[in-house]
Amino acid sequence: MLHRNMRAMKDRKRGRVVADLSALGHHQFVVPETELAPEIRKTGHRMADLTVAFSALFVSLCSLGIALHHGRTMQRLVEANSRPFIQITTSGGRPVSGSGASQALSVLISNPGAGAARVERFSILVDDEVVKDMSEALLRLAGLPANTPDASAVLGPMMYSTVAPSYLKAGSDQPVLVWSRTAGNASVWDKDAEAGFNRLKFEACYCSIFDECWIENSHTFRPTPVTSCG
Repeated sequence: MLHRNMRAMKDRKRGRVVADLSALGHHQFVVPETELAPEIRKTGHRMADLTVAFSALFVSLCSLGIALHHGRTMQRLVEANSRPFIQITTSGGRPVSGSGASQALSVLISNPGAGAARVERFSILVDDEVVKDMSEALLRLAGLPANTPDASAVLGPMMYSTVAPSYLKAGSDQPVLVWSRTAGNASVWDKDAEAGFNRLKFEACYCSIFDECWIENSHTFRPTPVTSCG
């Protein structure tokens, strides 16, 4: 009797479940799958697990250091391929034997570097003192005052170009001074030629496209790095 009652109760429950499902229609129920994060396998030994963890951290730090070093190396390579190198050369005014050329004191600024140079400042110094222009420098070398009357006639024809501010592209040069010896300026020219360019100095402050700046001196070969030309 008890078995029959339990069986009847199961049949009634099964009938209700079937009735409820049929009432819902032909809907499909999808049970979402839960993705479980893979558990990191451990050896079961604390020291071994710590060693593996610290080894992974060390490798990551080494990779970061190599990446930073590579980035700095590439930056330096780009800067080196764009770096200018200003040179200032002077002549003693003595022509080459048998050339037939006239005697002339000359100054040339050139850029044999790999990148363009932005010349911010160009200075003329006599006895390490900055002078106003080339005429004053040549008069002082000859022992004449800077305010000598009719200085242009005393010095004679002279070609002088303004160097700064200007751009000097890679592989190019620009004459700064060409001062030829003539009958009219022979006395002054000979005094300056005898003094030579030991007392006369030229300085150029220039920068690259990356705003790296240097000062080049006509008496030295290597330029001196500076923060800016201001």
